[in-house]
Amino acid sequence: MPGGRTAGGSVCEAGRLRPTSADYRMTENVKTWFEDGSYPADLGVKIVAADDAQSRLFLPYEERNTMFGLVHGGALASLVPISAHAISRDPSRAVTKPLRTVSMHVGYVRAARKAVTVETRALRRVRELGFFETLITDVDGNAVAHASSTVSEAGPDSAPAAFPPLTDLPEGERAGVAPSDDAEGGGAGAIRAATAASPFLSRRQLRLLGMRRGAVEMAMDAAATNLDGNGATHEGAVLTLIDAAGATCPWTVVPPSPGASGATIALSAQVLGPLPRAGLVARAVVRARDARICWTDVAIVDGASRITHAFGTVVYRFSEKSWS
Repeated sequence: MPGGRTAGGSVCEAGRLRPTSADYRMTENVKTWFEDGSYPADLGVKIVAADDAQSRLFLPYEERNTMFGLVHGGALASLVPISAHAISRDPSRAVTKPLRTVSMHVGYVRAARKAVTVETRALRRVRELGFFETLITDVDGNAVAHASSTVSEAGPDSAPAAFPPLTDLPEGERAGVAPSDDAEGGGAGAIRAATAASPFLSRRQLRLLGMRRGAVEMAMDAAATNLDGNGATHEGAVLTLIDAAGATCPWTVVPPSPGASGATIALSAQVLGPLPRAGLVARAVVRARDARICWTDVAIVDGASRITHAFGTVVYRFSEKSWS
C-alpha cells in the first residue's frame, strides 16, 4: 500500500494505518453498543476509538483467550467483525438493524504471544454494503493478521427464510458418527483433551460430537459468553466454531508423531442470515490436502433444526514434524 492519506484522514505508511489525533471522534453511543455485547466483553476487547470511517480496538493478552499459550485464532478472527461493526454503528450512519458479515477472509501472518491492536477502515460503501480492511498487530508493531470483510446493513429481511438441512446431504458427506478412536491421526479423547486444555475454547463450551477420517462434528452451546447484546449468537463465536472445527478436522487424516503441531494460516467465512440464540453445530470436511496443507470446508447449522447459518473454509498447515 503506497504512502498517503485515507478518506478518513489517517496516514498510511508501509501498509499500516497510522491514525492521527483528528481521525477519531469517540461517541458514547458506539461505546455503549460495544460494551453491551457479552461475547466481546468476555474476550476483554477494549474500544480505543471509532467513527464512521475507522476504528481501533485493543485485545489484552489474557489466558482466557489462549490455546497453548498463544492467542487463539478464533479470538483473532472475532476482532474483524467486531471492529467493522463498531464503524457501522457510528451514529452518523443511523444503522439500527442487525448487522451481518456476509463475507470475510483473514490471513494469519504470525502467532500472537502478546496483546494486539486492531485497526479497521472503511474502504467503500455501496447501498447496504460496507467494505472494510483490518490489520491486527501485536504491541511491538509486528503484523499478526490481515483481513477483508463485507458487512450488510440490510437487516434480517435480506436473508432467505431457510437453507438446506444437513440431513439432505449424501450419507458419505455426513460427519455425524459416534466419536471413536478409530480415525487415522488419533482419537476423540485426544481432541477433547486439547479442547479442554484451551482456556479460550473452554469458555465457548465447545464439545466434540462425532468424527471419522476426514470429517468432524463439533457443537457450541448458546452460553451467555457466546451471545451479543441482543441475545443472539455473536458472529465472533461462530468464527471461533469454524476455526476450531476446521483446525481439528485435519488431525483425523494425519498420523500423529511426537512434537507434531500445526496452525491455521487462513480462514474465510460467510454468514447467511441473522444468527439465532441456539446451540450450533459445525460440520467440517477435509476437501483437499498436499504434503503440508489441508483445506477444510465447514458448515454451521442450528443444532435442532439443522438450518444452515454460515459457511467457512479453513486452511491449515502442519509442521514438518507432523509428517515425519
